[in-house]
Amino acid sequence: MPEGRRKSSSLAAFFLEPDSLGAEPRLLAEDAQHALRVLRLGPGADLIGLDGRGGRYPLRVRALRKNGLELEPTGPATHEPAPGEEDSSLPWFEMAVAWPRRNRVEDMLGRLVQLGAAAIRPLVALQRGPEGVPEEAPARLLRVAREACKQSGRTWLPEFEPARTPATLAGERAATIAVLDPRAGLSFDTWLRSLRPSPLGVGTHLRPIVLVIGPEGGLTDEEREALLASGASATWLGPHLLRVETAAEAAMAIAAVLHGRPARALPAVR
Repeated sequence: MPEGRRKSSSLAAFFLEPDSLGAEPRLLAEDAQHALRVLRLGPGADLIGLDGRGGRYPLRVRALRKNGLELEPTGPATHEPAPGEEDSSLPWFEMAVAWPRRNRVEDMLGRLVQLGAAAIRPLVALQRGPEGVPEEAPARLLRVAREACKQSGRTWLPEFEPARTPATLAGERAATIAVLDPRAGLSFDTWLRSLRPSPLGVGTHLRPIVLVIGPEGGLTDEEREALLASGASATWLGPHLLRVETAAEAAMAIAAVLHGRPARALPAVR
């Protein structure tokens, strides 16, 4: 095997610049630096480029440049269906979660990405505590999401939806909503088993399955009632009060087990 080459099963994956998916692919600057300085990839090394939208691009390092790599395609790209589409491995699950303390946010997001959350939305609840909620995902959280995708083999970056209050979330879209509530009588897994996701039904981008995780102080009665009045179901996750990130990760893990499917072979992109 030539120096710098690796077997396809162990190829490193890197994200591509969005405007470089044609004949001259380029890695994101931070990924290029990692490839150069940490992995020390050289001419002849094979790698995988990701576009964050389901595409995987087999590439090879043709030459080294001062601040990056000169790459060339080595075969056709493949594409994984988006969550909720035909043959996708998971329906479209959206996490509407009250933001935990800053030092716990990144770990939570990384795990939700690995578990397959299609969208993540900060929930602005009245009893959310002292931490502010970002209007848009800061660059550091996007980096966390990309690293989680690379680590887990996921090809779709999650969407970071705008922050919403429970009341505005309730009336925003035709969604199927579960509110995690320790007072509920319906178990979360029973509720999940009652769903029948399909590309033409629930569990798609247009008709998402939304899992609502309130703050550790709990949703107020008014917030809870606003969601239930919109058709949301109150569900019980377990016998103990959980931290926000624990509840979010546990809910997404259960959803992935009950409604996930093994990833299929990826078709070539034409």
